[in-house]
Amino acid sequence: MRVALGVLALGVVVGGCGSFAGEVSEPLPSDAKVRYQFNDSSVPPAYHRSFELTVTADQARLIVDSYGDILAEREVQAVDAAWATLVETYPQLQSVLAVDPEQGCVGGTSRSLTITQGDKILKDIFIDDCGGGNTDAAAAMGDWIEPVKQLFPAIDVLAPSS
Repeated sequence: MRVALGVLALGVVVGGCGSFAGEVSEPLPSDAKVRYQFNDSSVPPAYHRSFELTVTADQARLIVDSYGDILAEREVQAVDAAWATLVETYPQLQSVLAVDPEQGCVGGTSRSLTITQGDKILKDIFIDDCGGGNTDAAAAMGDWIEPVKQLFPAIDVLAPSS
């Protein structure tokens, strides 16, 4: 049900802080590599939790850090169902659009999604969450990658705040 809601949310065209490159006209290739990054807001290191999630058709890897210090690192080999969901919903990413803000934004969260096939960039989206102005796009991107995130324990379990 949550994946279905996420796919529905991806159908909404959204404007906000960030950038977009790449049109989704073909299915997600079986040899693609997906990298999703969440950069936490500027908070004290004890509470700062950013992460990078990388997935291919064969494996997924999650790295949690606090300002570059790695707090947790996990890898999962059984990704078939999650990968199949990404493949199925990949065309929905065409609707996730983001634009650069008129003014800069510092201290907030940001996220990015980069999909590559070898050296070729198939999709590259960067969203700067400027005061909640891009909430829908950020949620849609997060919902798309959620099946892979569910392969791992929650971030606050892997790397509890001090």
